Amino acid sequence: METEYRSKDVIQMAIQAKTKGINLYLTLARNSENYHVGKLFTEFAKDENRHKHELEKWLKSLKKEGAEEAYPGEKALYLKALVDAGTFNCAAAEKAVLEKTINEEKALEAGITFEKDFMLFLHDLKRHVKSSDEKTIDSLIDEEIKHLKEMFHLREKLAGKE
Repeated sequence: METEYRSKDVIQMAIQAKTKGINLYLTLARNSENYHVGKLFTEFAKDENRHKHELEKWLKSLKKEGAEEAYPGEKALYLKALVDAGTFNCAAAEKAVLEKTINEEKALEAGITFEKDFMLFLHDLKRHVKSSDEKTIDSLIDEEIKHLKEMFHLREKLAGKE
């Protein structure tokens, strides 16, 4: 039997992913050779932080659901492991970026990869939630699509296609 996640679970996983995204975008912003790319990633980090706070606020507003934990922190450890082992892993990208400055093409590639992987992660989770909870995931996906569009637009602009 497949695991069914509740809105609360999905939101907790998204909060963990947003934290990874904030760290990645701040690293890319600091080490980008191109001012405009760095500025875009600084804005994305701010957006991700805002999204994270909105998710935390939303999480607090949810009614208590389901069974209690077997021990304190059990659910948090499980969700962290799920996110860490999920389709997106920023550690390698962050390490590469920290070693040197990064050109705009590589920075945008790292950002696009994170957003696409996060969206794939959300689409996969969508298969495991009640249909009434799918709008939770859809709203998160919509936010990530906006970031992708901005990165693709900037990539085309830098390539002189615009």
